[in-house]
Formats: sequence, C-alpha cells, structure tokens
Amino acid sequence: MYLMLFGVTGVYYRSNAIILKSIDYRESEKIVTIFTEKEGKIKAIAKGTKKPNSSLRACIQPFVNSFLYFSQGKNMDIITQGKVVDFFGNCREDLPRTLYCIYIMELLDKSLMEKVKLPELFRTTLQVLRYLDQSGYQPLVIRYFEMKLLIQLGYQPVLQKCANCEQKLSSYNYFSAAEGGVICDECHKNIEGTLPISGETLAIMKLLSNAQINVLERLKISDSAQTKLEQLLESYLEYHLERKFNLKNTIRRLKNITQL
Repeated sequence: MYLMLFGVTGVYYRSNAIILKSIDYRESEKIVTIFTEKEGKIKAIAKGTKKPNSSLRACIQPFVNSFLYFSQGKNMDIITQGKVVDFFGNCREDLPRTLYCIYIMELLDKSLMEKVKLPELFRTTLQVLRYLDQSGYQPLVIRYFEMKLLIQLGYQPVLQKCANCEQKLSSYNYFSAAEGGVICDECHKNIEGTLPISGETLAIMKLLSNAQINVLERLKISDSAQTKLEQLLESYLEYHLERKFNLKNTIRRLKNITQL
C-alpha cells in the first residue's frame, strides 16, 4: 500500500520495507538504508531512536520487516512513524541464521541502486527471510536468493547452451563468470578462468532459476555439488556486481572454528 499527500508541509508516503542497515548520525539520530516495496532502496533519517521510549527503535533493526511512514526532506527523507510487521525472532536467536540474514542485507545494499523499484525482488527477499525464520538454515535457500537476485538485476547466467558459441552443451562443461554462464568443453580451451561444473550442479542452477521456494524442501544435493554451487555463484556475483561481500569471509572463518 502506498500513499502520497501534497500540502504545504511537503510530501508524505508510506511503504512496506526491509531494513538493510543503520548507522549513527548526530546525537540521537540514525541514517537507515531501507529496501522498500514501492520505491526500491532509499536512505532516510530516523530521529530520537536512542531514547528508551522511541517507537522507531525496533522498526529500524537490521533485517526487520516494517511498515514505515516517511516525510520527504530536502536532502534525505525522514521516517516519521513505523510498526514492525515481522521481527524474525527465530533468526535472531540462532547465529547461522543471523549471519545469513545479514549477508542477504549486504547483498542487497551493495547491489541495488537507489530509487530503482524491484517489487518482485522485495517479495522474494521476504519469502527467504520467512523461510529461514520458520524452517531454519538451509544452504540452498541462500543459493536460491543469490540466483533470484542475479535474475532480477539482469545478470541471469546462460545455462541451456554454451554462452560463447551458443551450441548445445557437451558432456563435460565449464562455467565462466566473464562469459556469463556455462561453456562447452571445446570453447573452454580458449577461455581463461573457467571452472568445471558437474551435471548435478548445472541441474540445480537451472532449477533455482525457475523454481518456487517451497521446492527447496524436497531437493537432495550432494556436498560436493553444494560446495561447487556456492563457489560458482559467489564468483558470478562478485564479477558482475563488482563487489566483495565481506560477511562471507566472516562466515567461512566461523565455519572452520565452530562447524557453523
């Protein structure tokens, strides 16, 4: 739902929103980066959030789903009111889920341009957060989100044919982030930086491109395919978005220490 009012005091609007991050600003204010359903990614100021009785404190926590009311400002909009729709409490009580929720927020923050409307990606993000909160951490859910993000941003990898020669794929195939997808055995000889991709991994990537999130509960995938899938999507994201995602390194270190 979206509302805009024009009057002497300015422009007001409201939108369903997911909080990506917030940083301190001045004595009692925060600058909040928000993925809204109607306006895409925006930054807004939340005032008085350090006061114990602030009604906005819970609304602007990372990966909270809130319904927010805004007043359009000269340089930055102001959050005037808000209510929590979903706090995702189960995710906050479980370290792996917390880290992966923050990783999703980092992906969105670093990949989205401001004021670009992506309502389908917004709905997908909510689906993934709800899945993590209700069903627990499942690696394929994160791969599902990464694939849907790539598709929504216009970087869908070529998976049905060779991304270089456009011919039918061979029995042994490779993946190239630079070429934008799967490379056949013949073409890979002339392309640097290709990574081998098994039939199982390729099949899972194709499925994630088109599947709904409820399919994930029925999927069985080997550990080797799971590892390769993460490696391929990470390299593809970093190449096309031209970003490094710092939290992935933190998660890897914790995995080595605690078997996260």
